Amino acid sequence: MLTIGEFSKISKVSPKTLRYYGEIGLLKPGFVSKDSGYRYYEVSQLRDMLLISRLKQYGFSLPEIATVLASGDNQHLAELIRVKKEELLRQIQNQQHIQLQMEHDIQRIERGENIMQSNYLVKTVQVEPKCIYSLRRKMSVRDFGEMFGTLCAGLEKKGLNPTGPFLSIYHDEEFNRECTDIEVGIEVAVDKGEHIRTLSPGLCCFATHVGSYDDFTACYTALMEWIEQEGYTVSGPPFELYVKGCEENVQPSEYVTEIYFPIRK
Repeated sequence: MLTIGEFSKISKVSPKTLRYYGEIGLLKPGFVSKDSGYRYYEVSQLRDMLLISRLKQYGFSLPEIATVLASGDNQHLAELIRVKKEELLRQIQNQQHIQLQMEHDIQRIERGENIMQSNYLVKTVQVEPKCIYSLRRKMSVRDFGEMFGTLCAGLEKKGLNPTGPFLSIYHDEEFNRECTDIEVGIEVAVDKGEHIRTLSPGLCCFATHVGSYDDFTACYTALMEWIEQEGYTVSGPPFELYVKGCEENVQPSEYVTEIYFPIRK
């Protein structure tokens, strides 16, 4: 057996951390002396410690790691690692997007431009009433994919043919990433049926955003500035039309989204 010091030296994990892992039941010593309280570890536990360190590196929480150690199911572990890999890829893509934005901002600053100055062209349009098949609920922005999946399944089940792009309508006055009243839908030819309603925003101002879905703030800002400058007020919930997006297997940098605000004088 190994003393806690020897185990610490070999595993490169501090005794303090080892004691904590023992307290929470993640990695208990193989033997604890009743007389001295000294902790001893089995050599075989070095493998467990290696796995704990590896899974921490992969972004697993300690409770998640404890579950893995308790189950001993390698097939399940492979699936969990696959999920963490997908999360990491999304983080990498996000960081790459931020890096490109930083490079773009540096170039604009060096040209003497204001990096917060947007170049969106705002237009007005009278949006005619349209029938949409839609689903509405309080949800997190993380639930968009699931909601659109449910929407598509409903379209197929009801045999409805879309006649326009997907859209989202934001009904809350305030935005909360974790819980916002959002309606997702798509224009359809029929005018009656479950989850089918008429969307009649009337006069709107709108601008077109080209790029990923997580970068709409500048476009919304440009629209609100235009509304104030032109003496309009917002008369209804804003909505987004996804003219060109992920369902067409295009790159996020090529997504095309139109953002609308119903307005009145």
